Amino acid sequence: MAKVCRCCGQEIKSDSKYIWILDNGHGGIIDGVYQTAGKRSPIWADGTQLFEGEFNRAIVKRIAKYCDENNIEYINLVDTNEDVSLSTRVKMANEVYRESDKPCIYVSVHANGFTDESANGWEVFTSPGETQSDHIATVLYEEVEKEFPNYKMRKDTSDGDVDKESNFYVLIHTAMPAILSENFFMTNERECKTLLLSEEGRDRIAKSHIEMINKIENE
Repeated sequence: MAKVCRCCGQEIKSDSKYIWILDNGHGGIIDGVYQTAGKRSPIWADGTQLFEGEFNRAIVKRIAKYCDENNIEYINLVDTNEDVSLSTRVKMANEVYRESDKPCIYVSVHANGFTDESANGWEVFTSPGETQSDHIATVLYEEVEKEFPNYKMRKDTSDGDVDKESNFYVLIHTAMPAILSENFFMTNERECKTLLLSEEGRDRIAKSHIEMINKIENE
């Protein structure tokens, strides 16, 4: 009988070393209404606009599809368009961790934003201090750097690795190694239109996360 996660009802497969807890940040779109205040790009001159929660879900769905096709264990933590609170997300992730007989890795997917449109580039965050998360973040950073050689890679090497550190709620309250990727800037017109709003750009961003998963699984 297939093992089912009690917190979300999703089937847990058993062919990989880890359970990947995939978390798409913020809410999605329900009946044409975006569920999260803010967290969106400007409306560009051509009328296009990015809603971050929709983008985050598009990336997680691509990663999940790959995992399904390759028998990699994962949980799509927020498999809904509702804007689930950070505390609930963490509670659900920690329940998966407690139920699992395998180690878990938490991956939170986001797009970045800033008041100055010139801000650009890609970055990944872990909790402060030296943790197991640092290595996972470094592997993801290297995969993104290979996939996007012509884009800025934002890093902090003051502690010997490339990830940035932050007290983001989902990084400091999860019980397992956890990383948070900020996948370019939705407030930068070039990055938003070329990468975040385009199917090709989304495929490439998802691919970088998938390559990271493959490398960690095969270590």
